[in-house]
Amino acid sequence: MNLGAARVVLRVRTGADVLDLAAPFCLRNRRLTLLLSVVVLGPALALCLLARYGWGWTWAKVWFLAVGLSLLCEAPFTVAYSDLMFVPPAGVRLGAVLRRALARLPAFAFSRVLTTLIHVAALSLVLLVLYTGSVFLVIPEAVLLEGAGPFAAIARSAQALRGRVMAGMGVVLALVLLPGAGALAGELLGSTVVSLVLQLGEPFGSLFRNGGTPWALAGFFATVPLVTAARFLFYIDLRTRKEGWDIQLRFMEIARSAAPRAEEHVG
Repeated sequence: MNLGAARVVLRVRTGADVLDLAAPFCLRNRRLTLLLSVVVLGPALALCLLARYGWGWTWAKVWFLAVGLSLLCEAPFTVAYSDLMFVPPAGVRLGAVLRRALARLPAFAFSRVLTTLIHVAALSLVLLVLYTGSVFLVIPEAVLLEGAGPFAAIARSAQALRGRVMAGMGVVLALVLLPGAGALAGELLGSTVVSLVLQLGEPFGSLFRNGGTPWALAGFFATVPLVTAARFLFYIDLRTRKEGWDIQLRFMEIARSAAPRAEEHVG
């Protein structure tokens, strides 16, 4: 890993700084992010719509399916962002990203199911589920990027969050609220365009009366790249703190600046 090639400044950041950086990071890498959204999120959205309008599922079941699919869809985005951290977008190939994500998908899916069950068990206490959410926050990165098994990933995530649990809680809360905000934004935008601009009324009902619409689902899935980017950048911040990446970069800069003076002295 060439720290000097990092496309994001490696320095210690607060949780708020990490969240603020997520959207610019996605925009800087919009080409690959959009391609992944079409290839990965498009079929997930289509499956949810099929379940609702083709199979007659209730909106409660559809939203349950959407949440599960969104968690799985984070895998290729995580792998892509790890490459984009050090390689320009033109150098990252979509096929290679998908192959690597698929290779780790069984372990990734099992770790997601395992941690979800733990979160459900902790739901009796809000603070407890926030704590487990924080401690298990970077399990996807441990599985996908470090090659850890599900149980080893739990241990690595807990170790990485040591001393940063409160910051992790803040990030978890933001990442939980973001998909809901995306669904609401999608509903407002879609219903405005369809009912007011196109004058078609409400062909699919309303999120607030019916429990869901295609627009709300689209808005929900649109937040997956942003949620993944925020969690990945928080993982990078944790590694920067634990492994002293910022300090290593400073020493590299000192060495580069000292090299010309040494050559002049020799000359």
